[in-house]
Amino acid sequence: MLKNHSNLNKPAYYHNTMASPILLAFAVLAFTSFVLASDPSPLQDFCVALNDTKLDGVFVNGKFCKDPKLATANDFFFSGLRMQGNTSNQLGSMVTPANVDQIPGLNTLGISLVRIDYAPYGLNPPHTHPRATEALVVLEGTLSVGFVTSNPDNRLITKVLYQGDVFVFPEGLIHFQFNIGKTKAVAFAGLSSQNPGVITIAKSVFGSNPPISDDVLAKAFQIDKKMVDYLQAQFWTNN
Repeated sequence: MLKNHSNLNKPAYYHNTMASPILLAFAVLAFTSFVLASDPSPLQDFCVALNDTKLDGVFVNGKFCKDPKLATANDFFFSGLRMQGNTSNQLGSMVTPANVDQIPGLNTLGISLVRIDYAPYGLNPPHTHPRATEALVVLEGTLSVGFVTSNPDNRLITKVLYQGDVFVFPEGLIHFQFNIGKTKAVAFAGLSSQNPGVITIAKSVFGSNPPISDDVLAKAFQIDKKMVDYLQAQFWTNN
């Protein structure tokens, strides 16, 4: 009995097309995974946040939403960034935020602002924003800024900024700003989240409530427990 060898004489594209449904399935799956990995876009013009959870509304991105018909200009307005921050603290700096807590209309829009005032030699200490990339622009003064890359390199990327200069701090990385001038400095920054969050490294480690164990911190930082006790006793500014 003769075997059917008709497929052997068919062109190469025939055999390639046999695999195409599998390749297509993988491509669709990969594309779907990519799409699901990003935040969804709002399906409405805006969703002005309500802080009173007793009111009726739709719960979107951590906030209840006001009826859009009741929104006013004040829901999208904040005058706090025009005022100089009080830098009379041990760090010599003050951060004034303009996020969803100050501007309810920012809810679901994925953006916020801060103003940072620095006394001469004032420091915005090493910290991270767990939910946002930051783009900072210097309005006045001279700042030394930088961020540290993640493990294992922990490379410091640093730059001196002058009036009008811009620097970007990638999301989640430890960064800082230090006023190296003899006069005050002012900077504004945009952040890619309505509520970027902030973790100040020194305060989080040595000012936690309740305190982290002396044994843990002494071993982690390779220092004496007396030094741990001293650092935990300091008053850590909530900047």
